[in-house]
This record gives sequence, structure tokens and C-alpha cells, in this order.
Amino acid sequence: MDSSLNLNDKIKRGAEDSGRYFRYMAEFVGFTQVDADAIRESALVIEKYIPEIVSRFYAQLLRYPPTRKYFMRPDGTLDQDYLQLRMIHLTNFWRRTASGVYDDDYARYVDYVGRAHTERGADPHIYIPERYVIGQVGFMQHAISQAISRELHDLDPDWEVRSLRSWNLLMVVILEMLARAYGHEKEPETYSDQALVDHDPVFQLAVEAYELGLGMRTTVESSDVVAGSEAEIPDGGRKIIKVDGLSIGIFHHEGGWYALRNSCQHRGGPVATGELKDGILTCPLHGYQYRVTNGELLSDPSAHLEMYPVEVRDGEVHVNIPVVRRDDIQVSIIDAKTEALSPQSEGKPPQSEGMPSVPPTPKPILQLNEFSTTALKPGRIGLVEVDGELVAVYNVDGQFYATQNACTHAEGPMDEGELNGKIAVCPWHGSCFDVTSGAATCGPAKEPLRTYCVEVDGTVGRVVP
Repeated sequence: MDSSLNLNDKIKRGAEDSGRYFRYMAEFVGFTQVDADAIRESALVIEKYIPEIVSRFYAQLLRYPPTRKYFMRPDGTLDQDYLQLRMIHLTNFWRRTASGVYDDDYARYVDYVGRAHTERGADPHIYIPERYVIGQVGFMQHAISQAISRELHDLDPDWEVRSLRSWNLLMVVILEMLARAYGHEKEPETYSDQALVDHDPVFQLAVEAYELGLGMRTTVESSDVVAGSEAEIPDGGRKIIKVDGLSIGIFHHEGGWYALRNSCQHRGGPVATGELKDGILTCPLHGYQYRVTNGELLSDPSAHLEMYPVEVRDGEVHVNIPVVRRDDIQVSIIDAKTEALSPQSEGKPPQSEGMPSVPPTPKPILQLNEFSTTALKPGRIGLVEVDGELVAVYNVDGQFYATQNACTHAEGPMDEGELNGKIAVCPWHGSCFDVTSGAATCGPAKEPLRTYCVEVDGTVGRVVP
């Protein structure tokens, strides 16, 4: 961006990469030139309904105090001149959007509008919470869809479908542009080239996932595994075993025996290591809860953890684990530079002319208590497991530190918080900790975090008690 511009001009120009970011996100959601043409074809429909849409939009803003206050005078009366000014701007924006031209100037303006809702805009005293911006875009999307269906449903159903699809995709891109202004992203966009993915094996995996969700796992045999002695797991106790890479939690609960897969339905967290109270097992990562007796997810009874039959024989606890028979599914991912991203890819990517074929350096296989030092960038927080406990790992200017992951106030997940220098902030209630010592530096937490030693061997970091 031109360094000779003053602050206000720079703000009105929008971020320097706005156009590139708009195009990148458009590609991500599948918005193409065909969609832009379809929007332009619907411009007269939208033009007809702009007064109605704009009036309903601002009536909605005036209903709610957090958005109404910006249209009020100091004496508490409505500033109708300012309200109409905003209406003119919004009318012009949707006319411009309906033209189907989404160049760098358009993208910069959307970026400017997004930042105008935050303290990063021209007026640092204005801040509209992101949830209201999301609501505004959703409101406009619904209003535009209603207008299109009202005019085109009986006239030309195919035209209606094309227009609805295109506007819906565009609104997703616009929402992302507006939300981007709020920042706080842990990883800025790098605009990496998209990879080539073979869809067929991905579809096969999806079919299998669907069948597994219905309890349709096909097996022809099972494996009888001895998990341990009965005395080793007293009533109220548990044991976690691993069989062929499958982690399973065995619970002795109120006289009954239960075995379930140690992988939360949400993000694969170690659910079997979580708190068990009144028959409810809580995943330590994000708090998802399951009935230990049947694996049912409390928030969605149609979802279950996979469970396995348990039998106690001659003082030994036996778990019956199905052996799955299926065609080998191999997902192949090739990046834009034709380098294989998946070791399962059968085909070899083409080599550049004159370039010798160099076998890729194999990545080290990380243990539960290990992490990649190159992947965990400065200012980032990672997560490992040490002796069944979740541990947060912090990169403070190239130095690595580790603490217990559960905040000492209400057990919030520290790995989902922010790291500012050497101070980590819990995402739940804002407790602050010095990760180099574990000390609590601001409340509500009062107790320190337990710390761990971090050993670095090349590109592998290892957390030890």
C-alpha cells in the first residue's frame, strides 16, 4: 500500500491483500465467475426489493440496544439524518454487489466495512460485537433469498436455483471478509496453492463412517484381548489399553464392566481419561459428556462412542474387539508442486525435467508426549499427553515450556487460550499464568499450574514429568 497515504486514506483503502483474500476465499467456498454472472442476472430483482430489504435491516438494528445506540443522539432521540445516511451507503453497497463485479476495489471496500465495525476502523470508539455482524449478514442473506424466490419461483425455477446458490456462496465470502477484521487468528493466511485430492477413496471413507454411525461395522472375526486381572481394576476404577493402535478404556462401574473407544466424537480427545461422575464420562478436552454404560453422547443421543463386549473369566478381564475386513482405502493428496502429501499414495508425482529423484526425508513418528518443534511456532500453544494427563506446550520466542492443560480455576483448556510473551491466558475466564514457572499472575485462578520439563532432540520436543 502507498506509504504516502494518511491514516484515514489507508483505512478507506482496506487491507493490501483484500482482493487476494476475497478471491482465495471465493475459491474455497466454490464461488466462481458463473456465480458472479448469475448474481448480475438477478440484479433487477434485488433492485426492486432494496428499499424493503434496507428498511427491514435497519429496523432490526434499531430493535436491539447494542446496535441501536450508534444511531442515537446524546439527548436520547433518534438521529434520522445519520440513519438515512447509513441507508444510502447500504443501498449503494448492495447495488454494487448485485453488479457481479468483485475486483480489488470491491474487496478493499468490504474489508474497510468490516474494520469500521471494530476499534481498528476510522473511529476507535465504535465496536460492534462480531455476533451482531454475523447476525446482520444472516439477516440480509435471508431477505435476499426471500426476494429471489418471490419473483422467480413461478417464473423460472432454474433461474431461482442458480440465483439462490450464487448469492448464498457470495454471502459466505462477505461474512468471512467482515469477520476477518476482528483478527485474533493464530495462523495468518499464506495463500498456499490448493492440492489435488482423489475424491473416490475419500467418498469410500465417508460411506464407511456413515455405516459405522449406524452400527453397521462389518466383521468376520474378533480378537479376544486380556486387559488385565479383575483385581487390577476394582469397582470405580478404569484401565486404558492399546490394541493395534486402537485406544480403549475399560471401566468397572457399579458392578458392571464397560469398554469404549478412547476417542471423543468431537475432536478425538482422550475421553476415557476424563472425569467419571454418576455414570457420566466427561472428555477433558472440550467437556463433551457420555454415558459410560452405553456410550451415548448426552447432547446428541443418536451419537455413541464405539463399545466392545467385556467378560470376566477366571479372574481376568477379557475385551472382545472386532477385526474389520474391508478393501484397503488409500487417500492420495498431491500438492501444487507435485509433492506427495500422503505416504499412502500409490502413484509417484512427476519429476521436473533434469531434476534427480530424491526420496523424501521420513518424518519422525511422535509419541504421545512428543511434539514437532518446527510445527509449534513462536507464540503458539500445543498439546501432548504425559502419563494419561493432558499437557499444554508453549513456544516462547523459541524456548519451549509445558504445564498442565487444565486451568486451576475451573479446568479450562489452556491449549485453546492465548499466549502473550510468557503469559498464557485461559480462554474460559481469563486467568493468567507465567508458563516459565506456572505462577498465576491474574485471577480468578489463585493456584499455579503444574510444570513439566521439556527436552529437545533435533526437531522433536519431549515432555517429561
